Amino acid sequence: MTSNSATVAALTPHPLDFVEVAVLERAGLVESRHRGIAALVGPDGKVIDHLGVAKRLIYPRSSVKPLQVVAMRRAGLDLVGEELAICAGSHHGTGRHIGLVDGILAGIGLDESALQCPPAWPANPSARAEASGESKAAFNCSGKHAGFIAASKAAGWDVGTYLDANHPLQKLVEEVLVEFSGEPILHSTVDGCGAPLHTITVEGLARAMGKFAATEPEIVNAMLANPWAVGDAKSPDAIIMQHGMVAKLGAEGVFVIGLKSGHGVAVKIADGSLRAAPLVALRLLNRNGLLDDATYASLHAELTVKSMGGDQSLGELRAL
Repeated sequence: MTSNSATVAALTPHPLDFVEVAVLERAGLVESRHRGIAALVGPDGKVIDHLGVAKRLIYPRSSVKPLQVVAMRRAGLDLVGEELAICAGSHHGTGRHIGLVDGILAGIGLDESALQCPPAWPANPSARAEASGESKAAFNCSGKHAGFIAASKAAGWDVGTYLDANHPLQKLVEEVLVEFSGEPILHSTVDGCGAPLHTITVEGLARAMGKFAATEPEIVNAMLANPWAVGDAKSPDAIIMQHGMVAKLGAEGVFVIGLKSGHGVAVKIADGSLRAAPLVALRLLNRNGLLDDATYASLHAELTVKSMGGDQSLGELRAL
């Protein structure tokens, strides 16, 4: 994997680059605080609003799955609808999710054994209770891996080495990330699912998501029509997509939203917790006139964490 060590060191977030972005209150007292970095960019790719120092490198984790699907499509992936959506997803391993993954592989004459992601239990509680054991298809990134395999098959590339950093598909992913973010790749490693993982600044991630939402209608519309395939029925990205905004979560507190207008927002929470990130992203859109107050209030009510005292709500998590 590549690294430009001096530049990476200079762009790695310092603790003071993060600012307080959300608090959890209980009975009038702030009980917990979240620090983070966030950026909102316009259709021209320029920063409209930010929290903290947005020109800092992060691992975007699964938030860039939609961009990886752009590379898959350029390689020849011809999936549509829910099958295309799950390629950009971090699904929860329900029977419906696994059925989509198995269907993609069966369509090219392969089965679950072709997947090179680790085995896992389903994340969906009901599906986990019914599962007899771990499986690769239940891993949250298996849709992306099935897409990698199907795209490689379509392009005539080796499907046995699809996770290799020098595989033609992975080099194409790099090209897409550079094109959409407007930034060079300065450091690379391996993600939790075994795929190559590349750093990007928070600002660059917001720019990439805005460009994606404005220029990739087939993928965008597949995700918006099938939000359950991107996460699960009640995952925060799925909930937000029910309102016509493309959203994708990533591990360690990363969250992105893209609007068809070309606006994009990216959030990284310093402590790695995801619970505040969607609220911060929505608040940035709201305070810049890109999300009306009623929709913001509705989404906040659905996504916030309540501070409960028995059956009484004593406060909640809110973006600052």
